[in-house]
Amino acid sequence: MSANLIETKELKKVFEGETPTIALHDIDFTVRKGEFVAIVGPSGSGKSTLLQILGLLDAPTSGSYVLLNRDTSTLTDEELAELRNRTLGFVFQSFNLLARTSVLENVKLPLAYSKFPSKSWDKMAMEQISLVGLEHRINHEPSQLSGGERQRVAIARALVTNPDIIFADEPTGNLDSASGKAVMDVLIKLHQIGKTVILITHDRNVAKRAERAVLFKDGAIVWEGSVNGIPELS
Repeated sequence: MSANLIETKELKKVFEGETPTIALHDIDFTVRKGEFVAIVGPSGSGKSTLLQILGLLDAPTSGSYVLLNRDTSTLTDEELAELRNRTLGFVFQSFNLLARTSVLENVKLPLAYSKFPSKSWDKMAMEQISLVGLEHRINHEPSQLSGGERQRVAIARALVTNPDIIFADEPTGNLDSASGKAVMDVLIKLHQIGKTVILITHDRNVAKRAERAVLFKDGAIVWEGSVNGIPELS
């Protein structure tokens, strides 16, 4: 069995149309258990397309993607959905919280699609709400929270099913610097307790809080290494 949670080889994505667009060029990419990896690049570089594929929200045109030692190309739609719901957690820039719904109910939402018994949902949700420091906000609705608090609710929701991997797509993009730092502090805390975190960002300063960076340009990986050495793109 591979030590990698994620392994892609020669991954390619082409969007068909009058003029086909190659969004990803032969991507070889691995993530080991417990890593905190930043995928860095400007808008249109391919990083979000890669996230869609890694998150089982889209399929590659060619190449292979092995997730937790399972070749995703061999799985049915139902098996892909189960693998996604059981092993992956998502945090998006736009929070995607339900309005007029409490913090507790928002965090519990993914459990409705899980096999966890309903009697355990409140306890499971409260554990993650406590982890992100929002116990005092459990009955508040999103409109009553700051942007940073809403993003922390989104992180708690992503964690509630105890996924193997957390995908954070531009999690600080809609936040001021203080709120962004608080959200990154939570992601670092998750990494420190053993979670695998994959951060998508265009911001090098945000990326530097991860431990490894992968730099994208024009649908290809052009560099990878320590976050302290991310080069400027020409």
